[in-house]
Amino acid sequence: MNAWVISLKAYLKPNLLLIVLLGLLAGIPYGMILDPLNFWLSKSGVDRASIGLLSLVFLTYAFKALWAPLVDRIQLPFLKRIGQRKSWLVLAQLLSFIFLIAIGMNDPKQNLELLVICVFALAFFSATQDICIDALRIELVEKEELGQAAANYQLGWRVGGVWFAQVVGFILGGTIGYSNAYLIVALVFLSLSVFIFFKMPEPERIVRPYISVFSHPGRWLKDSFVDPVVDLYDRYKSEVGLLLLLIFFYRLSDMYLGPMAMPFYREMGFTEIEVALVTNFFGTAVTIIGVFAGGLLVHRFGLEINIFYGAVLTALTNLPFVYLNYLGTDLDPSNELQFLWVVIGMDNFTQGYVGTIAITFISRVVSPSFTATQYALLVLLGTVPSRILGGSSGFVVNEFGYHDFFLIACALGIPAIVLSYIVWKKKLIFSSS
Repeated sequence: MNAWVISLKAYLKPNLLLIVLLGLLAGIPYGMILDPLNFWLSKSGVDRASIGLLSLVFLTYAFKALWAPLVDRIQLPFLKRIGQRKSWLVLAQLLSFIFLIAIGMNDPKQNLELLVICVFALAFFSATQDICIDALRIELVEKEELGQAAANYQLGWRVGGVWFAQVVGFILGGTIGYSNAYLIVALVFLSLSVFIFFKMPEPERIVRPYISVFSHPGRWLKDSFVDPVVDLYDRYKSEVGLLLLLIFFYRLSDMYLGPMAMPFYREMGFTEIEVALVTNFFGTAVTIIGVFAGGLLVHRFGLEINIFYGAVLTALTNLPFVYLNYLGTDLDPSNELQFLWVVIGMDNFTQGYVGTIAITFISRVVSPSFTATQYALLVLLGTVPSRILGGSSGFVVNEFGYHDFFLIACALGIPAIVLSYIVWKKKLIFSSS
């Protein structure tokens, strides 16, 4: 029992509580370019095709690895005295604040093009903030605390990105107007940014000699982009292929199903209120429980065994959707709604649990010398191909129907199960130390 109490108390350490706030700051800008923005655009008469195209803005977050080396290596002239991480964080947060306000100042009916530019700018600087936060989340804690750090980060992100940005932002937009809603959210974001600046120390990290991009562009390019990749191979040798394959396949099953979830709920006949209640409120609460369960179990039993169980749960929790689809033929709609609670409960708990495992896993892999760059590159490997493959999900449903689609989504989890089992049994601890 004492071991469990110690594991729970670890979440309350000052450095880990700071990570909750960092997660909250990461979630707010992301959430404000999701549901509140889409609803505002639709309410303003913007056509569905344009709103759908604007969703491409989220590729900015996926491709942040392209400029992560700049954040790792370039020193900002007027801010370098406060430290490499904090200087870039301050810059990214200040510009995110400015563009949150700028979005609210533009009427979609009058200045849609300018509003879209502001949205992409917010996504870019918000993604830059994420690069800093991903590095800080690893560098501010000890290696054995990475599981709790991942859980606390996800808690903060869910509160900021879902409950505050999407729920409170939605309510504010509907009551005082979306321009005022963006202003209030921006002021809260700025206040939290100032607080975290004064409370958070600059982390100790391995600082490599600075190479100017202007004086030695070739050396700078090698040092910033080539060396982080070479470092992975040098540390993991023949295991690097297993490492990269596991990262590629680990969330594939879940991400493949994701785009078809809302169309499926609508075609099942669930109302917007039912979906919001079950998926947003209940689902988010269950996700947070899964987040902390993941951090606690990693701390108690180690990472490898949890990587394996996470892969198994990711695949298996797609199967209840098959039965939910079968209930769609039932004449009693109450059966469908009751089982939706069960499906969302299992699926969202697994998302929280596996999210913590995945973040901890990648955090263990990165080197202290290339924290931001390697983390962004590995996240890109684990998300972008899955997102692209997910683009085919609608065609698969049209061709085979939801029953077979959910079975295919489950089968896509088999490679991750096999790879994670090998990691577990061979005791391949991917550690950056």
